[in-house]
Amino acid sequence: MEDLRPRRFAALDNRKRTALRAGLAAVVAAGCVAASAQAGGGGISASGGLGTGGGGTGAGSAGFEDEITPGCPNKQLGRRTLKLGDCGGDVATLNWILKAKDFGAPELVDEFEDATEVAVEDFQAAADLRPDGVVDIETSAALVNAMPAQRATWYGPGFFGNETACGETFTRRTMGVAHKTLPCGSKVVLRYRGRFIRTTVIDRGPYANGAKWDLTQATARALGFEYTDEVRVAKLAAR
Repeated sequence: MEDLRPRRFAALDNRKRTALRAGLAAVVAAGCVAASAQAGGGGISASGGLGTGGGGTGAGSAGFEDEITPGCPNKQLGRRTLKLGDCGGDVATLNWILKAKDFGAPELVDEFEDATEVAVEDFQAAADLRPDGVVDIETSAALVNAMPAQRATWYGPGFFGNETACGETFTRRTMGVAHKTLPCGSKVVLRYRGRFIRTTVIDRGPYANGAKWDLTQATARALGFEYTDEVRVAKLAAR
């Protein structure tokens, strides 16, 4: 099997802020990778048929990794210290996790705002850390530990062109995950071996190997996820 490698995102020129706060939905263009039958969980998906798990979404619309405010770096959470006024992909991931854990109510944006600082302080106090509102290595590690580890698989070949349970066409560029019960559109943060991705639930499954999550091929590639394994998860149910 070809290695599943994460995409590299170019840093954009600093201080060119735009009004991109309407949301974080965008397309993560992920190329096709060759897959073998051993790559997934062998479950029966809601999309129909036997496969490596079971989930999908249309044309990559469930991925958010490309939609970062111009001037803000697209970094992984934990690679730098974050504080009030910072912005970037790691800040977006931070806000999603804090929202999922009910610490305050930061907006799902890629900026470290006042609400983010308050939520970080509340989280730090609950984790017996100094509540200074600064996300250093220790706080980042505590956030990861607050995300439960759950079994996941991935799927792709054999499902391309099918309609998902959420009504979209599954393609090689589809970003998203399948879950048995979470509503379509529920937001999810996944972490695997130091990499994070923000995406949504777009199908039903998986139904094999005791897995709770099924990653689309493009999502798995972005995480560097190759086989059935555990991922850290923070989920925000759709309202």
